[in-house]
Amino acid sequence: MRMGKRKSKSVWMLCIMIFIVTLLGMSGCSREEDGGASVSGNVTDTSSAESDSDAETPDGENPQSGSDHQTPTPTQEVSKEDQPQEAEPVAIENYLLDGEWMKLKDLLDMERQDLGDVWETGEVYEIDGFSLLWSTYMMDDAGIFTMENTGSTAVSIYGACVGDGIGKVDSTLKENGWTALDDGHQYIVIYNGSNLALDFRLDENQVITGWYLCNWPEGDFSENFAGLENQQVNAVPAQINVFEGEYMYDAARSDASVNKYYTVMVENVTEESFDFTIYYVDTLAGKQDVVFRTHTAIFEGDGTYARYHGEQYQLEFTFPNRRGAYPDAVDMQITGYEPVEGMNFVTVQQMGSCGIRP
Repeated sequence: MRMGKRKSKSVWMLCIMIFIVTLLGMSGCSREEDGGASVSGNVTDTSSAESDSDAETPDGENPQSGSDHQTPTPTQEVSKEDQPQEAEPVAIENYLLDGEWMKLKDLLDMERQDLGDVWETGEVYEIDGFSLLWSTYMMDDAGIFTMENTGSTAVSIYGACVGDGIGKVDSTLKENGWTALDDGHQYIVIYNGSNLALDFRLDENQVITGWYLCNWPEGDFSENFAGLENQQVNAVPAQINVFEGEYMYDAARSDASVNKYYTVMVENVTEESFDFTIYYVDTLAGKQDVVFRTHTAIFEGDGTYARYHGEQYQLEFTFPNRRGAYPDAVDMQITGYEPVEGMNFVTVQQMGSCGIRP
């Protein structure tokens, strides 16, 4: 009887142990499927930093590369078209005569500054490292100005900005009539009777860190103007309206079979000048190459023609009244650059908007 009771008791204990082991096994599966969370949910899971890592297993497989893994959606990148575009630097060379420099304060949204002890009269404006001072006190003409750039990239001088090498602007200045002084970073010119002096500040690598420009040079600067009187460029107000945009070779405009031709792009038109660039177009190859870099033509004489004075080329722009459109300069002809001599160019914009035809 005693043996039978012990056997019955052992069987009962064995059943209880099997039941407990079963419960522990179920609990363990539950935690594994829940990613390690406790049954009650009161224990914080601290393993997420490792589970989100991109570390690879020894066999080179990504531990998160299973078919059920959901990759977080990355933040959508902003396309280049949607990004804000930086404004083109303001070309200072277009604001050097007849008080044009006064327009810079509004164009650059400059802040007016206290004159202090700089000048007794005049106005001072500044923005982000670029300052402009001028005075018209007791003067019959537009007055005098001083510009100083100590690091601003919002302005350029003949295509060069702070951060560019001096070599980028040296040839352009000379092609536009400026004379380099012996020190290699100072330039002078006479425009329409106005003496202009430009002094670049360079680092040890000949990179532009700033510049100083004025139309009232004194001291060493002024002594260098003695031999320049015969080189001065006398600009006059234009008597015709030159249009910004493309002046296209007339034959190519009227005949679609002409697939190789020259065209002229006109920009920065002022009362006395305009910038021009000459391109060679090959429509079959789908390309447009610059053959004459951007320079400035200045109106001279009676104001009906303009000239570009360079060291290698002397270009003259005339505007024949072939369509009776004066004072609008619908047609343009160029001499001094042989590839385009004898060609007639027509403003594309004006031809389309006014309906003028040959």
